Amino acid sequence: MTEQPERPTEPEHTPGYAAQTNIATDVIAYLLAGPLLGGGTGFLLDRWLDLTFFIVIGLLAGMALSMYVIWNRYGTS
Repeated sequence: MTEQPERPTEPEHTPGYAAQTNIATDVIAYLLAGPLLGGGTGFLLDRWLDLTFFIVIGLLAGMALSMYVIWNRYGTS
């Protein structure tokens, strides 16, 4: 029989480090996605209706909604 090569040891991580990293990236994604989607929707409404204020409303609504989602998901634990 052939001898199995020795596996390299895995680096040790602090417990919970991966979970904290996942939460941080999720929060950043929410903070970026809310204003981008809200502002994009407002921009499209502005172009369609030939107005100029829906982009501001969309950005503010997207920011508020992303903060609300973050608060509900991570703030109550």
